[in-house]
Amino acid sequence: MKRPLIIFSALIAGTLLFSSCNKNLKDDIKDLKKQNSELQEKLNGIANAIGSDEPITSTTTFKDRDNVARTITGTFNFKSSGRSTQSLVKYPDGTYEVYIERYGSLDWEEGAWVAFRYNPTTKAITEKRGGQYWNDYGNYNNKARFDEAEFSTGLTFTINIKKLDLTTGVISLDVNIAGTDEYANGANEWNLPSKGKAVTTSFSFDGKLRVFEMNQPPA
Repeated sequence: MKRPLIIFSALIAGTLLFSSCNKNLKDDIKDLKKQNSELQEKLNGIANAIGSDEPITSTTTFKDRDNVARTITGTFNFKSSGRSTQSLVKYPDGTYEVYIERYGSLDWEEGAWVAFRYNPTTKAITEKRGGQYWNDYGNYNNKARFDEAEFSTGLTFTINIKKLDLTTGVISLDVNIAGTDEYANGANEWNLPSKGKAVTTSFSFDGKLRVFEMNQPPA
């Protein structure tokens, strides 16, 4: 009788031990999931702080001074901690000034940007400026900068706003800019890869801007 009793007791003890170990394992897994979630939140915060979760991938095409076709493409992940690279400014007349820029490294030698005035009542987009710049000194200049107010003959500057929340600053847009040979002959040569050569720049942006009113501190 003692032998079956001993075996039964051992089985009970083993079951209790297994149950305890199983509970501890579940608790450990739960703790690990919590720690992983907290770590991911911190990583997301870092990504948002430097801008890597809101990058710009921009492409500029042109012909260099030897008439060779060139394509400059870059993905720019960095933003400033302030409003200088992402702002939505409300003016007293009800219009908004939008500025978006991302750059490729801390030396700020490569990047892409766009700026414009937006009227939410008429949906009009005016005062358009933008472009791409790069640290690549080949047989061409290191930027393609466009400004409708400065020179617009032969320039097509299209900004397609897919989403814009004037309260939160959430925005999604496409930018497509094209300057013909005529444009490249008349525009400031320092703003062009090659004088007299047609040039295009295009990129998209999905992110969040800092919202504030003119003459007021940022929100």
